[in-house]
Amino acid sequence: MLKKLTLDNFKNFQHAELELGAFTVLIGANAAGKSNIREAFRFLHGIGRNYTFAEIIGEKWVDGGVRVWQGIRGGIREICYLDKNVFGISAYSDTHKTKESGDRPLIYGILVTLDNNKKRIIDTQEAIQSIPISKADWQGYKNRANTQNSGAGLQQSGLFKRIRKKHESEKATVFKQMFNSIRFFDFVPDAMRIPSVTGQVVLGDRGENLSSVLYAICEDSQQKKILLSWVEELTPMDAVDFEFPSDQVGRILMTIVERNGQRISAYSMSDGTLRFLAILAAFLGPKRARFYFLEEIENGIHPTRLHLLTQFIENQVAQGDIQVVATTHSPLLLNYLKPKTLENASLLYRLEDQPDAHIKRIMDIPNARQLVKKQSVMRLYESGWFENSMFFLDDDVEDVA
Repeated sequence: MLKKLTLDNFKNFQHAELELGAFTVLIGANAAGKSNIREAFRFLHGIGRNYTFAEIIGEKWVDGGVRVWQGIRGGIREICYLDKNVFGISAYSDTHKTKESGDRPLIYGILVTLDNNKKRIIDTQEAIQSIPISKADWQGYKNRANTQNSGAGLQQSGLFKRIRKKHESEKATVFKQMFNSIRFFDFVPDAMRIPSVTGQVVLGDRGENLSSVLYAICEDSQQKKILLSWVEELTPMDAVDFEFPSDQVGRILMTIVERNGQRISAYSMSDGTLRFLAILAAFLGPKRARFYFLEEIENGIHPTRLHLLTQFIENQVAQGDIQVVATTHSPLLLNYLKPKTLENASLLYRLEDQPDAHIKRIMDIPNARQLVKKQSVMRLYESGWFENSMFFLDDDVEDVA
């Protein structure tokens, strides 16, 4: 599990640290940096997929002219903070047993240097350590590493080419598997309504293959029972069964059967119902990822069902094998989070007349714990108390200085 993400000169973050739990919720105004957190995780995911750094930042195309990867938004010209030409990303894992240091957290760090015109990558450095990566560590690594400027991380850089010891190779594998198993969903109802072929058990980023993934879930009677129970909870449907009629070429289309015999296919289901089903499919399907990033999780969900959505996700992460980061603009959703989840809710904000974004766990804001006991966290968010507190704290620091 990833425990922390550190960003230096990445997008609109000059320096920021995001503490991660099993279920991490990000709040904040538009342009505060929530989507840039997603881009940082996408950068790491590209490394896990063995893409070159040029492909991660730009695009990845394969034979036949098919694009399999959309690059970082803004490309190479906007990946660094303001006029900087160096950015760094570090990911902290939970404890991993190593021969030389026992059970200790691991840190993977990548430092990328662009030319002064921000047109190309001229240097990359990577490191994996059992202790925090400091500026001195980076300088020492920079002096001794033979890096390939456009190589992919965890395989093609000079550091990992020289790995010989088994425990060092295991460290690299830990992060490679973590990064490769990150999934990003941006569900599109029209994509979820398209029939799919049985055997396609990986849910697409837009919700493609929804019917065939649900079919795979329903092949297991116990999983089907769980799926139906959540459909009944999350929607007004009195669902008792799933059917998957096929067309002339063998593609199947998910259909819900209600107790009164009515059949509702994916073609006529509401966008919100399809979004619920896609989230269920992602977590209950046979190709379950280890890490999910869900942007604006409340989209298309009726407010009266939000508590069930958070309950479902909290139940899933409680199993200990998956991790979720979600962004939201919904004050109501915060109200439904369990205290343990609320500890991992973070505010992303920008101070007045300052370009860089900041991250602060909301329960670490002075007086937040006391106020949450007196009034709901929803009201604090609605009133802008979290952002206002950070502005006042900044003013106090300036007055002291």
